[in-house]
Amino acid sequence: MKKITPFFVGVFLLMSVASFAQNLVINEILTSNTLTNTDEDGDYQDWVELYNGTAATVNLNGYGLSDDPTLPFKWTFPAQTMAPGSYLIIYCSDKNRTVVNQPLHTNFKISSGGETVTLTNAASVTVNQVPATAIPSDVSYGRLPNGTGPFVFFSAVTPAAQNGTVGYNEILTPPTFSQGGGFFTTAFNLSLATATSGATIIYTLDGSEPDPANLAGTTYQYKNVYPHHPGDATGPLLTKSFNSLTYTAPIAIVDRTSQPNDISMISTTYFDAFYLPENNIFKGTVVRAKVVKPGALPSKTASNTYFVTPEGSSRFSLPVVSLAITEKTLFDYNDGIYVPGVDFDNWRIDNPDLEPEGQEDLANYYRRGLEWEREANMTYFVNGTQVINQNVGLRLHGGSSRDWQNKSFNIYGRSDYGDATMDYAFFPNQPIDFERLILRNSGADFYETHFRDALNMRLLKQSHVLAKGYQPTVTFMNGEYWGILSLSDKFDDNYFKRVYDIEEVDILESEAQIEEGDADDYNAMIDYITANPLSVQANYDYVLTQLDYENFADYFIHNIFFDNLDWPGNNIVFWREKVDAPNATAPHDGRWRWIGHDMDATFATTSENINRNSLAIATATGGPEWPNPEWSTFLLRKMLENTTFKNYFINRFADKINTTYSSAFVNTTMEEMKNVILPELEEQIERWTAPVDMGDFNFYYGFQQSFATQRPAIQRNHIRSKFTIAANINATVDVSNVAHGYVKMNTIDLKSTTDNIAANPYPWTGVYFSGIPVTLKAIPNAGFVFDHWEGASTATTDQITLTQTAAFSVKAVFVPTNTNASQPIYFWYMGTAIANDTPLLTLNSSFEVPATDAVINYTSCLPGYPYAAGNPLFQHASMERRNSPTPINYIAEANGGAAYAASAMRGIQIKEPLQSAGAENTMVFAFTTVNYENIIFSFAAKNELTNAQNIVVDYSTVAGTPNWITTGLASSTLPLTADFALFTVDFSSITAADNNVNFKIRVRFTGSGDMTVDAGNRITFNNIAVHGTSTLGLPTTPVASKISVYPNPTSSIVNVSGANADADYSLYAIDGRLVKAGKLGTSAQIGLDGLTSGIYLLQLQSEGTNETKKIIKR
Repeated sequence: MKKITPFFVGVFLLMSVASFAQNLVINEILTSNTLTNTDEDGDYQDWVELYNGTAATVNLNGYGLSDDPTLPFKWTFPAQTMAPGSYLIIYCSDKNRTVVNQPLHTNFKISSGGETVTLTNAASVTVNQVPATAIPSDVSYGRLPNGTGPFVFFSAVTPAAQNGTVGYNEILTPPTFSQGGGFFTTAFNLSLATATSGATIIYTLDGSEPDPANLAGTTYQYKNVYPHHPGDATGPLLTKSFNSLTYTAPIAIVDRTSQPNDISMISTTYFDAFYLPENNIFKGTVVRAKVVKPGALPSKTASNTYFVTPEGSSRFSLPVVSLAITEKTLFDYNDGIYVPGVDFDNWRIDNPDLEPEGQEDLANYYRRGLEWEREANMTYFVNGTQVINQNVGLRLHGGSSRDWQNKSFNIYGRSDYGDATMDYAFFPNQPIDFERLILRNSGADFYETHFRDALNMRLLKQSHVLAKGYQPTVTFMNGEYWGILSLSDKFDDNYFKRVYDIEEVDILESEAQIEEGDADDYNAMIDYITANPLSVQANYDYVLTQLDYENFADYFIHNIFFDNLDWPGNNIVFWREKVDAPNATAPHDGRWRWIGHDMDATFATTSENINRNSLAIATATGGPEWPNPEWSTFLLRKMLENTTFKNYFINRFADKINTTYSSAFVNTTMEEMKNVILPELEEQIERWTAPVDMGDFNFYYGFQQSFATQRPAIQRNHIRSKFTIAANINATVDVSNVAHGYVKMNTIDLKSTTDNIAANPYPWTGVYFSGIPVTLKAIPNAGFVFDHWEGASTATTDQITLTQTAAFSVKAVFVPTNTNASQPIYFWYMGTAIANDTPLLTLNSSFEVPATDAVINYTSCLPGYPYAAGNPLFQHASMERRNSPTPINYIAEANGGAAYAASAMRGIQIKEPLQSAGAENTMVFAFTTVNYENIIFSFAAKNELTNAQNIVVDYSTVAGTPNWITTGLASSTLPLTADFALFTVDFSSITAADNNVNFKIRVRFTGSGDMTVDAGNRITFNNIAVHGTSTLGLPTTPVASKISVYPNPTSSIVNVSGANADADYSLYAIDGRLVKAGKLGTSAQIGLDGLTSGIYLLQLQSEGTNETKKIIKR
């Protein structure tokens, strides 16, 4: 990879320049640059290279460069000169930069699908023209010989330099397969084909990259016996080979289980390879193929995996990952990254008397970094259907867990390999464009339950701690069964960019070890805390601007309660956005936050007692290097010096033990997760002897059950001991009517959306601590207001704080409102259901009380909008999704009762230009207000560097062509700010807005600057709402639903969350036709294959309840 910031190569001649040269030529073009070179901004841009083959300097002033022959001067050169024999790169980036002796950028981009590129001199004479040609990514189209010859394709791209000597007249396309990969019940013959005359298909069946130079095969060495203990003998070097084949006849696709095991018989550990399978393991067939031809650029490799089994797609209950890789890169004695190899033998020579357990960096598989990343093909099957098939990079993942026989992988999507992202919803409520994933062996839990870390992540869901996604899979390596590995997120800079749109991030581990960014801010915070006692409230208040105290408390509480044995001196990861903005919305406020990371060593172990006092360990001084050195307990000790935080910490601990950490909830969650992998465990055991057998699994699982049952009482004892608390006390909370409202106890809502809280929980009793003040807040439902408390308090304020030394009871009393309350009737939740990188014409409301949606109708200032990808105006003057969450104006009741979560929220943006040729970007909100009055329109918005200064609002109340007016509005001009602000437009005094089926609101933008500027900036909106008062006199806001469907829109499968497995479902077309029905089942998935695109209504019925969800099928 090269970064080209000089814009041409050559020596300038300080002499008069020629105005025209017949041998000034377009020499090379790159129309899809994903990894070749970057511009001065670090961006990969398409480019055109000029070459001056004359003997004179050429002045390009007034020359034109264009991708449209009818517009030869689409972009015009400045007075840039080119010396004889020099090269000039012009980036086709749409950045439009024309400063002499600086990198040049056109005002257009070139389509890789093919556009005619024309160079025209100042006299309007065509100097050179390259016809439209489709060019693959990172392949250039240039002259051979350099500067004079015809155009050919180059796989070795040479920006601002002489073209190479090897070019191709033809680019081959991959072969076609007569059958795509998947699961099949009977054997069949697979045919490969190419339409290219004179071409040959090269293929492999061993997972290796097809190579015409490897038809005779490649041999490598490996070992199966290593000197584990001092004095042990080492085993011999063994040999193995892999090869490519020439396709001449159909390939038999059969169940290969009866064939001898292959790579599964290679030892991957320095200890005895007791895990090598004794019986034949299940096998699929990996076919990888490419097309070759003399004088042509070989095609990319196409890969497919086939499984033949009588059970077909039901063979496995989990998604299946198939990895295909040249085996030598994994198992070679010298360079394989999956084996002990030469590194272990050298370690043993240097350490003849040491045992290797507990040592690191002693084997090939401890090699780290990009140098040891290996290209592979990854195919992902869900319910037997292939949803991902792409090349990726693989590196080994983990610390000491690399010693296990089945190892973890980091998976990298890179444009070097093809697709830069893995676009699938591996985990719910996340963007689907994953750049990084982890395929994990369960770490310290490898021999035990295989889901303990994932269980912790699930138990962190209702916390302030970022937790990884989890999806267990059955994995295959080169077609051979490779056992259970679990997909999860990889928390790195790419994750924070993808999920939170954060450009710069600091990520630290352990004692401020830098993983990304720097530790300056963290070290400054530690220095401040060291010098300033946090018992002083002002000092503590300052620290709250540096770290997220809710996240910090939850992180420590979780690790303490679940007794993480490999912590706090290890497995600590924390991060911040690199900004100084404590008043900004989380997580964009620059505060430090801790991450749920590698929690396999929790729930105690058989070697540790369930009574282990992790609270004492996490707050100890003078601890050993492991597990709790002094630095690892410093922050919690200092924070607990402050009474406010100490009381919060104790109460939050109590809240969690009463809910998420309760024995009932943990055991139920554990049972659910066990049942997910249970059908696959026997085969995992047979393959890897991990767990050793089902008896071992049941033992460890039973131990976790005992831990979950006993730990709450034990933990409360530890809390009382640490903080000198006299006793536990029971707090009983009730409400006058469960339909009228609920109570928030400290940090938890006493309603069914909270873990371990029943649908009708009142009276509810929780265990708290004597002498520790608790806070209760009464929260009324729509149509009701809080009146007073009864019992331990008779206050009339909705929030009270009680300090009790014995059991107490309190009741919140609600009464109906005297007047009909305003309520949300429409809401636009900007979530991941909105398609990304897609210019929108309309956007329907995500929540509506009336039977019909509200809709945003968007009009761009550019004629012809929306434009297709590849068009120079694609994503200009557009309305489209943007990753920019904010809690401002967020309405939980209009989003299924879900609490605000920045990770799940996006936004919408209106992009520049805001005006063009007298037209302007316009949003029109159309909705009915029938049965509603006192209409209020509200939203959050911010200006991101556009010349707009104001949002202008007007409205129409008539049918047909709108009549836009501002009559009755207090203000129709709303000043914009650089940060999100709340905007409210009150129509309550405008009677024409009430009960109106034709009501519309128009939003536009004004400013004193140039509104036609097109610099890629935007105005961003979020949480758009319409409130009103029902004229029927009844509160009509629906009860917050626990059921959600995702992804939505979807192309194939919809997942249903929050519904019972025995629920009956009926799927109706928009015209009322029943198109599908059945039981939801434990998979909670409904396939939409075979259905046409459009809107469907999903009706779910269970236990007397009936709920309908709208689904959009793409």
